[in-house]
Amino acid sequence: MAYLASPKLVHYIVGYLQEEALNSYIEFWNDLEKGNVENVPAPAIAIDYWQLPPESTLQDVIIIIRADEVHHRDLNHSTSDIQCQGHELREYPAPVGYH
Repeated sequence: MAYLASPKLVHYIVGYLQEEALNSYIEFWNDLEKGNVENVPAPAIAIDYWQLPPESTLQDVIIIIRADEVHHRDLNHSTSDIQCQGHELREYPAPVGYH
């Protein structure tokens, strides 16, 4: 419903939610670095989904998820910026690296 009323607002909100998720993953990564959380082998589902090497660890998973969160944050903010400038999304090509 909110998207129908204001897509640009929803994209901004989602961008900020992604920013908070990013901060959470950074805190988790810091705990891994400090040894507060054991850097166990990555779960098989994460290795399959992210196409990671078999010897990957939890830290490797967190690093790739953080990068994905950054991508989502940037995409939502740029989408909202395009709409705030009064343009239609179809007028712009998908950003480089967008899947």
